[in-house]
Amino acid sequence: MNERPRCPICGNANWHARGLPECTHCGLAVADLGFDAAGLRDAIRASLVDGVPDRGFALAPHARRNAAWALGFVADGDGWRVATPVPHAVTLGMIARASEADTVAALLDDLRPHFADTILLVDGDATHLARRLPWARVASHPLAGDFAAQRNRVQAMATGWVLQIDSDERPDAALLAALGWLIQAAERDGLRALGLPRRNLVDGVASALWPDIQYRLTHADVRYAGTVHERPVVPFEQTSLALAGAIDHHLSRARVVERSRIYEAMSTGAGRPGDEAALLRPFTAAT
Repeated sequence: MNERPRCPICGNANWHARGLPECTHCGLAVADLGFDAAGLRDAIRASLVDGVPDRGFALAPHARRNAAWALGFVADGDGWRVATPVPHAVTLGMIARASEADTVAALLDDLRPHFADTILLVDGDATHLARRLPWARVASHPLAGDFAAQRNRVQAMATGWVLQIDSDERPDAALLAALGWLIQAAERDGLRALGLPRRNLVDGVASALWPDIQYRLTHADVRYAGTVHERPVVPFEQTSLALAGAIDHHLSRARVVERSRIYEAMSTGAGRPGDEAALLRPFTAAT
């Protein structure tokens, strides 16, 4: 078994899969793949905060931003400072099925204090949810086997920035606290789509599929493509990873297997057997 540690910035398990020292997710490059993760994070923090020369690692500009945000720093002139919570006007968008009404209502009630606006798009009859959530904007449209089209309907109803989640997902406390400064930093850098880590919890156990990046925090004018495993249509230079917090994704083992079958039926190759295997394998710090 390969005991190399995961990427110390983003947690990518396969960051050396191409035989390169550069992480294929966040862009961190290291001189020695046998590094001490805690020590390397400390060295990166010292580089950002104190201007200590980079030793044993290299960060291209986009990778430096990825690392800074992951460590809780934002750009401040020519340097970096500790990020602090700031108010935001992010819209929460959710796509869900009518059969999940009770779960959806409870989740959105709980998240209501954290968002300026909430949009719920229901695959099926939305009457009950519209009555149950009078403060939210509730609409109905069939999913019709096209996740991108459904997300785009939510995008079209919004302005500003949108965080899209599904009914079995929830932004964790760290992500909720970071939304304001993440959006502020993104606008400063001309970004329009941010990739968020998703923590998959299968029957309550964190899975090996981490960080499972999902581009779910986007400007409302961004559109998604792909019937399944949808991604925003945005130039690379207008995207970034936002590694401050995560989306928690709750699944059962049965749901993992069912999901692979359904996705494969929707689009050849979308079943992703490698993802299914990783989802069913517990998380470990080494790869």
